[in-house]
Amino acid sequence: MKDGVPRAEPVHVQPLPSGKYILLHSPGFVEGIAGGDEFELVSPEGLFQVTKRGGNLAVQIFSEDSIGNYLPQLSSIASSLGGVLDGNISQGAVLTIPVTTGFPAIEAALNAFVLTAPSCTWYYGNVYSPADGTTPLLWWANA
Repeated sequence: MKDGVPRAEPVHVQPLPSGKYILLHSPGFVEGIAGGDEFELVSPEGLFQVTKRGGNLAVQIFSEDSIGNYLPQLSSIASSLGGVLDGNISQGAVLTIPVTTGFPAIEAALNAFVLTAPSCTWYYGNVYSPADGTTPLLWWANA
């Protein structure tokens, strides 16, 4: 959700016999979900509810300029943290990183990255409530 309007983005999923899905890659814009999460659709418009967490953090990186030159560095950062670079568009990229890596290690690596790439910013895509962007979801406390 952004400004009260649901966001839509094509995603890659694995359908489950239960009618639910497993998200194969973290989304670049949709908040509240990461690669490996199980979810179900709750409306024809694509609204969803996560039914089981996959234990991964979605990290969304946005750039004021083309992000292409940063992709090798972002892929290396993701790999060093046990994760992957899931995809990119011209001014953005998304990483999936296991929560077991730890928030301090992830934040240190990404904060160091933005020091070398000042046109870039990063956000956790599934740490804060999409409703207000500030309330922690705390799903990792039981992971």
